[in-house]
Amino acid sequence: MKKILLSAIFSFAIAAPAAAEVTSLSAPIQAGSLHTGALDMTAYRVDLPDGAHEVTATFRARTGGEPQRVVMRLEDKDEVHFSMPGASQTVYTFTRLADVVEISAKSASVQLASR
Repeated sequence: MKKILLSAIFSFAIAAPAAAEVTSLSAPIQAGSLHTGALDMTAYRVDLPDGAHEVTATFRARTGGEPQRVVMRLEDKDEVHFSMPGASQTVYTFTRLADVVEISAKSASVQLASR
C-alpha cells in the first residue's frame, strides 16, 4: 500500500510543472498578471457598449526590453491561443465565458517542422 501511495504522490509531483498559471478578470478595469516562462504579463478588460469585452495584455521580458501589447475583442465563448515572439515555449489562452475572461499561460514544448 505504501508503494502505491508513494507512486501516486511521485506522479503528481512530476505532473505539477505542466499545470497552467491562471488569472480571471470578472469586472471592468480589473487587472490580472501571469509570470510563466520568460515573460511577465499583465492584462485588463473594458466592457464595450455592444456587450463584448476588450482585453489589453502587455508582455515584457524579465531581462528588460520593450513591452509588447496585444488588444483583442472577445465575445461570449470566444477563445484565443497564441505565443509571443521570442517566447514560443509559453502558450497564452484568453477565454471569455459569460462575464468572465480567464487567462492562462502554460509551458509547451516547441517542435519545429522539418523535411
